[in-house]
Amino acid sequence: MTSRPNLPASLETIRTSLQARAILDVLAKEGGTNSRFLETWLATIGLTASSRTMADLLDRLEKDGLVRLEQVDTYHVVRIRRFGGEVASGLEALDWIAKPELPE
Repeated sequence: MTSRPNLPASLETIRTSLQARAILDVLAKEGGTNSRFLETWLATIGLTASSRTMADLLDRLEKDGLVRLEQVDTYHVVRIRRFGGEVASGLEALDWIAKPELPE
């Protein structure tokens, strides 16, 4: 494992990586949901993200072809794309997203 210094920038990189992993895991099971649910889910598992941080993260996931965003009223509806499913399952990897925990 790569040694990372205990600096705020490094911790934020790790946090973002874990948040993206959690979002992909939920979407892989559910297929799609809304951004408010994802914010609540992240807070529940200890990876709280502000609305601005969540919007930036979802935009980044969409830019990388992992999810598709649709605006419905005040919500972003988030749906997983095929590549997002492949990253969620561990078949593909992106360096900024935590790898899935594989069964032993």
